[in-house]
Amino acid sequence: MRKLNTYIRAGKWNKRKYESAELLAYKKIIEGALEIGESHDISFYKYYLIMDVLHILGYEIKPSDEAKIEIVKKRYYEDFVDDLIDKNIVDKLFASFKYKGKDRGKRLLALSKFFSHRDETDYLRLMVQNLTFKELVPAKIMVTATMSAGKSTFINALTGKYVCLSQNLACTSKIHSIVNKAYEDGYAYEYDHDLVMTAGREELLNDNEFNDSDKIFVGTSFEGFLKGQRIIINDSPGVNFSGDQEHKIITDKLIKGRNYNLLIYVMNATQLGTNDELEHLDYVKHIVGRTPVLFIVNKIDAFNVEEESIEDTILRQSEFLKRNGFKNPLICPMSAKAGYLSKQFENGNLTRTEKRELYNYIDKFEQMNLSKYYANTFKKIKVDDFEKEELQLQKTCGLAYVEKIVIQLTTGGQKNGASIC
Repeated sequence: MRKLNTYIRAGKWNKRKYESAELLAYKKIIEGALEIGESHDISFYKYYLIMDVLHILGYEIKPSDEAKIEIVKKRYYEDFVDDLIDKNIVDKLFASFKYKGKDRGKRLLALSKFFSHRDETDYLRLMVQNLTFKELVPAKIMVTATMSAGKSTFINALTGKYVCLSQNLACTSKIHSIVNKAYEDGYAYEYDHDLVMTAGREELLNDNEFNDSDKIFVGTSFEGFLKGQRIIINDSPGVNFSGDQEHKIITDKLIKGRNYNLLIYVMNATQLGTNDELEHLDYVKHIVGRTPVLFIVNKIDAFNVEEESIEDTILRQSEFLKRNGFKNPLICPMSAKAGYLSKQFENGNLTRTEKRELYNYIDKFEQMNLSKYYANTFKKIKVDDFEKEELQLQKTCGLAYVEKIVIQLTTGGQKNGASIC
């Protein structure tokens, strides 16, 4: 860690927010690794150090950085005698970043033949994967709802991570942008006045009081079918027309900006057609234009399948939306809570109480047979069965179908989702 600090300071990059945050993350990760006894001789890290420098710089090397890089290399060569390193490899690592796109990736991967450790080659491949992902144009999703629709739980279900606190009104007064990462590295980042690259539960679920903007950015690797997709989810404050008008003002501004490829409107299956809903739907209809809208009828688990027909409920909701100006609305019934618990089971993160809840959902959704609705309504969307019943819940509760539909609508689906029906 001391040497890494030295190289970043030699290039005077330590004064920039991103690089400083990366250094703090490295310090935390390295110290954690040392605590469990992971250590090697310094010669083992000789090429990792250079790749770490490139990673901390965000793989962005400008022409103005070339003089700084020469200073860094001079310090580096002083730390390692010539018989320990191959200067040609070091030069080629830095030189690769003068190129763009596929050329840069090819040049980086070509260096793997010089490395003696498999982990060094794996590091190179992850760098290329990160760079390739970074160059993709992200699909931007806007999620909106009135209060109590379960919007935060829905976003947690999509990501498979607990990134939104559903019961904290102060939290929902900010616009949360949740950015999918190229791959799972075990860490989340948050930019909330401060940039924290190893954000834990406390940072993710509590607003920084010094953040005087209306935005918070979170980065994590999404679980499920959205894993590896270049997606940004914008979570707007929940709208309550009789409550805090600040939430409505921020949400209206975000919708009016139309900086999204898909708008997801989350509705509470137990409170359809409220006055708040009517007003918010009217605003969305007049602003959204031709941008596709996906309606999520959430909390479908509240239905009594022996007394209520989900098909009839969805039909009534479809007619309601048509009367309010939405032609051929795309409607997805689901339970965000059930889907979230299923993903948490996969990661081994459930409490005893949550496990009981999970198995109750498994039984309930086997009876509901939502898969039949999706097969009839979204004929081109196919979801294979999962081997374990705990994971099959992601399909039976509707979450897996929603993820596939989101991918289709943001990566080439015809306008208004005609290609998925």
